[in-house]
Amino acid sequence: MRPKIGKDKILEAAIGLFTKQGYHTTSVSQIAEAAGVSKGLTYNYFKSKDDLLLAIINDATDRMFAVAERINTDDSFEVTLRAFLDGISHTLKSNKEFLSFQLGLLLQPELRPIIEKPLQSRAEHLLQATEAMFKNIEIANTHLTARRLLAEIDGIGLHYLSIFKNYPLDKMLDQLFESYRTLSK
Repeated sequence: MRPKIGKDKILEAAIGLFTKQGYHTTSVSQIAEAAGVSKGLTYNYFKSKDDLLLAIINDATDRMFAVAERINTDDSFEVTLRAFLDGISHTLKSNKEFLSFQLGLLLQPELRPIIEKPLQSRAEHLLQATEAMFKNIEIANTHLTARRLLAEIDGIGLHYLSIFKNYPLDKMLDQLFESYRTLSK
C-alpha cells in the first residue's frame, strides 16, 4: 500500500494537531511540518487554516453521508435499522479521535460561521434518510420518531466520544435497536 501523500497527509496532521493542541494554537507551519510537506504545498491545497478546518468538516460530512446511504429502504425495517446502527458503530469506532475533535468545535462559538453550513447539511441529510426508513413502516409522527432516534444516537455518541471511558457502545446500540425494531410490528 502506498503511503498517503499531499492533501491526505496534511488533513491527517491537522486533525492530530488540532486535537492535541487546539485549533487556535496550531499554526499552518506546524501542520506542514507534522505532515512532512512544505508550507507552500499546504497553501496550495488550502487557502487558510479556516479552509483546512472546513475540509476536515466536509470529510466528516462525507463519512456520515455514507452511513445515511446504507439505509436501504428496500430491506425489511429490522434489517435496515440494524445496518444503520452498525454503520454508526463502525463510524464512531474507526473515527473516534476525529469525531471527538469535531465535537469540541461545536463548543467554540467563534468557529460556528466556518462549520455551521456543513454540519447543518449533514444533519438534514441524515434526518431525511432516517425519516425514509420510518416512512416505510407507516408509523405516526415519522418526522418526530426520526428526530428522536437521531437524538438518542447523538447522546450515545457524546457519551462514547467524550464522557465515559470504556463506554459500552455496542450494548447501547443493541438496546436502541431493540426499542425501535418493535415499531414495525
